[in-house]
Amino acid sequence: MYSVDTNVFIDWWERRYPPDVFPSVQKAMEQLIISKKLFAPMRVREEINDVGSPELKQWAKMNKTIFVQHEEELQEIANKIQFDYPDLIDNTTLEDEADRWIIALAKLHSQDHWIVVTHETPFKKKKKPDRKMYIPDVCRSMSIECIEFLKLMRKEKWTF
Repeated sequence: MYSVDTNVFIDWWERRYPPDVFPSVQKAMEQLIISKKLFAPMRVREEINDVGSPELKQWAKMNKTIFVQHEEELQEIANKIQFDYPDLIDNTTLEDEADRWIIALAKLHSQDHWIVVTHETPFKKKKKPDRKMYIPDVCRSMSIECIEFLKLMRKEKWTF
């Protein structure tokens, strides 16, 4: 199972594998949804609605079942992550970022070995980081597997 970051949806849809050029990637993603292997917290949907293209927003609306509500147990885990890793929060934004929610969703389902999928890079790989913790850093600290979209493709044995 995968807990997917906003940047993966945007990179897939708008930057790297747009459906008009790579329709088979969209079909593969939708097969993950049908198989109940792909999820994201509701905050990801909100970010897509804030910054996504009209087409990606429409796709997210049509696939709304993947977006998990921030119910009490998920909120508790997300708040603990925020408390334990305050440097994960980007202090330059007024918005509640999805980062802690993505990690919390994987943690909530850790007994099923959920994997976080993001295109963020760890702190040590950044040239001019604006904070000290990023999704991969927190995942590593919490023993949650964290991969990029390409590695998801390989894990799922997609070929095009």
